Amino acid sequence: MSLLRPTVLLASLLAATAACAEPATLHWPVPMPSGPAWRIVDLREGKGVRHEEYLPRGQGLEDYRDRILVQRFAAQDMGPDTYLAYIAAGLARHCTGFTTSGLVSATRDGLSSATRTAYCGNFENRPYGYVIAQKAIRDGDHLFVVEREWRLPAFAIDDTGMASLSFGMPAEDEALKREIHVATRWLLEQVQPGRIAPAPVQNTAAPAPSPKTPPRPAKRR
Repeated sequence: MSLLRPTVLLASLLAATAACAEPATLHWPVPMPSGPAWRIVDLREGKGVRHEEYLPRGQGLEDYRDRILVQRFAAQDMGPDTYLAYIAAGLARHCTGFTTSGLVSATRDGLSSATRTAYCGNFENRPYGYVIAQKAIRDGDHLFVVEREWRLPAFAIDDTGMASLSFGMPAEDEALKREIHVATRWLLEQVQPGRIAPAPVQNTAAPAPSPKTPPRPAKRR
């Protein structure tokens, strides 16, 4: 049985409610983090929603360990902090053991943002959990969301809310913790909206084509 990726499902439900009334979303570049060579595996845009997914080369859609998700959609009066809280509450309902850490709210160039890391010890009845570093930015009427996700063997979260990312391989465990730290710094320092020139005005002699409905989010097995 297949299953929607958890945060993709939650975000897509929020975005879909007002997508039909929105114009094409703004575009801004997202610098890929250092490390593996990233390849785009999903790109769709229409009716006010843009959705991108990236995997490192050598990892497949069904067996990936790392993933980057980029979404842009109508904000619906939600600020970055509110949106991350909404996603966390929805994700927690699917997790045995859930906690968050490192909430940072900021304003840069007049745009508000929030960054946080979520830890899902065990996702539903699957033998794995997730660590998801997230950043949401409010730009005008849109929210821009960037996530770096790791799918890992199921792990424990203790009574103090600390995630135990120890899988019996000390060197690999420390490397994972460094990756998460570096990814958080990447979101905080490098992932910022980039202003670009607006698209040229279309020829009014012919009607502009209607945007296509975005495909349903890719599923997780």
